Amino acid sequence: MRAILFIGCVLIALGCATPTLRDQRSLTADMIPDDGGAAMRDSGPPRRVILITVAGLESADFLNGWGRTASEGDAVRMPNLARLGRQGTIGIQVHPPSPSSTYASHATIATGRLPSSHGVIADSTLDREGARDLPFWDSRLLQGDAIWDAAIGGGVLALGWPSTLGARIEWIVPDGSPDASSQTWLEFINRQTSPSLMQALEEMAALAMQVPNDDGEEKGARDPATWPTPSEKDTAFVDLACRLSETERDPRLWLIRLSQTAYVKAISGSGSLDAGAALARVDSEIGRLIGCLDLAGRLADTAIFVTGDVVYRAVHTQVDPNVTLVNHDLIGRDPRSSLGVRSWRALLRSNGRSAYLYARDGESALEARKWLEEAADATDAFEVVSALELAESDSDPQAWFGLAANPGFVFGNGLSKPMLRPSRLRASAGALPFRDPIDSSVGFVAWGRGIRPQIRVPSMDLADIAPTIATLLGLRFDSEFDGKPVIGILRAAVAPQPRTGPKRLGAGTDGDADRVLREMRGGRELGQD
Repeated sequence: MRAILFIGCVLIALGCATPTLRDQRSLTADMIPDDGGAAMRDSGPPRRVILITVAGLESADFLNGWGRTASEGDAVRMPNLARLGRQGTIGIQVHPPSPSSTYASHATIATGRLPSSHGVIADSTLDREGARDLPFWDSRLLQGDAIWDAAIGGGVLALGWPSTLGARIEWIVPDGSPDASSQTWLEFINRQTSPSLMQALEEMAALAMQVPNDDGEEKGARDPATWPTPSEKDTAFVDLACRLSETERDPRLWLIRLSQTAYVKAISGSGSLDAGAALARVDSEIGRLIGCLDLAGRLADTAIFVTGDVVYRAVHTQVDPNVTLVNHDLIGRDPRSSLGVRSWRALLRSNGRSAYLYARDGESALEARKWLEEAADATDAFEVVSALELAESDSDPQAWFGLAANPGFVFGNGLSKPMLRPSRLRASAGALPFRDPIDSSVGFVAWGRGIRPQIRVPSMDLADIAPTIATLLGLRFDSEFDGKPVIGILRAAVAPQPRTGPKRLGAGTDGDADRVLREMRGGRELGQD
């Protein structure tokens, strides 16, 4: 009898023990009931919203071969996401902003605004001299309210989310990478990452540094500069989210970017076997996160949004239209570098499958357009897009006009001949979606508390996601949305909108914090009783 009691106590202790990293990585979403369980059944707003972006996600990745909702057992690339979509809401065609680049799309998702409003007009911008590209890492480059500003009072977790460097977020691992080869990724993000998350990442890296041989014995240290690979980074972010779910910390908004598919699609092709394997790995990570939430007792009051950011399309030839501008003395090339600009009157910058033309003045812009139209006719590689078309799509207001690559072509920034060369990439994003909305659309799934079951949205915009989440959580933004909440995917009993008024010091007052304080104190001057 004592032996039986002892065994029972051991089993209870094991059942209540905190799962190890290996235990976490074996979790799946298989425990979700066919009807979604309490998360899809119970009324009321969610306690938390988890917003996940998957690089290059399309609705075809979780629908069946006929473009319909996948049944259990159907062959799909992402079965866990197919299950969420089967129980919740699916967006068939979700339209990114122009251009459909990673940073512009994420800024639109986070703000509900388009590039002309939020200021993130591509993956990078030109410095003041126009000679160097600057990535949109810094949150100060993002204009207007972001969703993490509106949710700051309830706690925010952001893992790998673009344009969050320096943002006011409690638990953060910002996006970005070191310029210098002598600096590791961990060293780069050390000062920008929350201490508790940084400690966990260092532990993960230390485990990864020791690589076992075929016999399971240690064979030597791995180069720290090789960690994390894109796949390992996705795994690390889900590990961090799982660890957080085990603690008393409970942020109201979780932002997670899973990006390994971007690299694989670009190098191997969007329809390649490698891309399919990367999508399957991302799907497993989503399933593992769901398993962690369920184990922590937090799944039933959670709403999960999963969306793509951009679409990758096959390319085979790189075109460098700046070569034409060099030939006609609109760009002065630095002979020491194929990409070095010594001076310029007109200059193109690539977004992938589109490019923007910047000019010092109108005369230079007109001259550049003349020569580029000739190059477009001669190569049949691209078309010129007018300033009016860019303005109507809320693209970069600083661009004089744009270029759109024809199918199979991708733009480069090269300055030296030849203009056409075999592309190193096999797929690229960065198109102008207003030219082909259907081919440029990404996929979207929403599931959980506050989400209506079995809803299909034929068409929506990435700009609609922030307004929808704001409605679901009762968040208030000070800046206006370009998108609109998709009310039809939400249950009627969602969180009430908060009362109007500044949500933080200085909001909506042109920065006049003193006046705000005076009004709060009944008009008395600061320092007066």
